[in-house]
Amino acid sequence: MQSEDSDLEFEFYLADRLGRTVAELRESLSQDEYVAWTVYFGRKAQRNELAMKTAKRGR
Repeated sequence: MQSEDSDLEFEFYLADRLGRTVAELRESLSQDEYVAWTVYFGRKAQRNELAMKTAKRGR
């Protein structure tokens, strides 16, 4: 159930970022493109977290 909740949350996040509705995303995005977006934003979050940790250590 938790995975389904996080998938739905990401769908709303992505729709918001792309200026579309969830229904529009579901109609137009292939499964491969959806997975690519999840990987992209996951890696982006990791880079941001690493940068924050690095900045804290530099203080």
